[in-house]
Amino acid sequence: MNDDRLGESDEVYDSNGVRFRYPAWWELDEQIQGNEVSITVSSPGTAFWSLTLLLEAPLPENVIESALQVYREEYEEIDIYPIETMLCHRSNVARDLEFVCLELINSAYLRAFRTGEFTALILYQGTDAELQACKQILEEISDSLECEGDEAIFGETGADPHTGATVGD
Repeated sequence: MNDDRLGESDEVYDSNGVRFRYPAWWELDEQIQGNEVSITVSSPGTAFWSLTLLLEAPLPENVIESALQVYREEYEEIDIYPIETMLCHRSNVARDLEFVCLELINSAYLRAFRTGEFTALILYQGTDAELQACKQILEEISDSLECEGDEAIFGETGADPHTGATVGD
């Protein structure tokens, strides 16, 4: 199967306090270094989706700013767009980026939020041509993300103690 949606033949990653679905034909790589766990799923092309769990739980704003600094240092022309979005039942710090690499227009999507256990950084990226075929898959991977302990964090009120937002908002 090689279409542009997640489906019944998905794989499920379920470890390190997170769970998400990804296409069975994509490659998964997991690396653990010190207080960071990085899980990357790569398309058959160059597009990828990556989740980094920062166990020291830095502020999401600082994580996004550090990631943006890397892009600014690497690419001369970069456009950065702040956006509002929810992941894992939480509002998060989010930026969409556009930049040129090897004469191709690329887009990257940065998302960061904090749980009771870690700060999560999601990055997905690809050339604009490739994203026409797989951006929906990348977004569905993000949408499928679940964090262990959400019930304990949100409690009976259903409110996120960090933002006050209600689960599912």
